[in-house]
Amino acid sequence: MPARPADPEGIKAMKHQVLIQKALVACALIATVMTALPVHAGSLDRDRKGLFLGLNAGLGGASFKSKFANITTTEESSKGAMGALRFGYAFSNSFALSLEGYGIGFQEGDQDWGLGAGLLTVTWWPDGSGFFLRLGFGGGGGDILRRSTGKLVHFEDAGAARVGLGYEWQLGRKFALGLTADGIGFDLEGASGLEDDFVGLGTFSIQFNWYL
Repeated sequence: MPARPADPEGIKAMKHQVLIQKALVACALIATVMTALPVHAGSLDRDRKGLFLGLNAGLGGASFKSKFANITTTEESSKGAMGALRFGYAFSNSFALSLEGYGIGFQEGDQDWGLGAGLLTVTWWPDGSGFFLRLGFGGGGGDILRRSTGKLVHFEDAGAARVGLGYEWQLGRKFALGLTADGIGFDLEGASGLEDDFVGLGTFSIQFNWYL
């Protein structure tokens, strides 16, 4: 019997499942490391004040959204790998301001594309411990796949806003490792030809900060 042709949707689903499995394994490893840290690490005095550097690595998803006649349509999201770099200044153990470069890449079949953003971000640790909230504003650009048409929409100089939360564990007075979830919205301002269009991006990542 002749071999059946490969099912593109099945292959795509398998790739997404593998990505999710890798993310779960990474999270399990991080959780194991955190529980294995010395008990006295949590008692160290935090010293965030001053300049700091940071990076993130993880997974995310982005989808194209449009609004017409008061009806908002959200297309199926695309999954990809993301990374971020930050440089900032912590005014205290509870408040910091940073500049961040944020990027995510996607690949499906013979198509690949990506999104990027530059953000001015405020980070707030409510009680000065490990839990934090983030809010950022800036701009970005790149490409997004419109699944309804199968075509990429290119946009530049789009306004971007970001919200996030997470938790970081001390590795010492100056180092911290954490987990964070972020959401970023891009206003395309009609780049797709529609009157009201935007991109929603959500990510989950591992974070490392070095307080200089």
